[in-house]
Amino acid sequence: MISGDIDLDKLLDDIDQQLEILSAIAADNAILNEQLRLLQATREVLLDQELQISRLSELIDPDQDMDFSTLMELKQEPDSD
Repeated sequence: MISGDIDLDKLLDDIDQQLEILSAIAADNAILNEQLRLLQATREVLLDQELQISRLSELIDPDQDMDFSTLMELKQEPDSD
């Protein structure tokens, strides 16, 4: 997960740089202001997703044996001859 954190940090740094540049040059340009708004929204979504992933990973117990059997597989009985 460390490389994922580094990748996310790099992406957020890139977005922050773009936000800084767009903020400096956007002024009254509608297209640049919309791009600025979209980048800010994207940054917020990425941070929210990272928070959700972190919360979910805390709920998963790596020591717990995961049983991926379906309900149908559990209900099936071995053939008796």
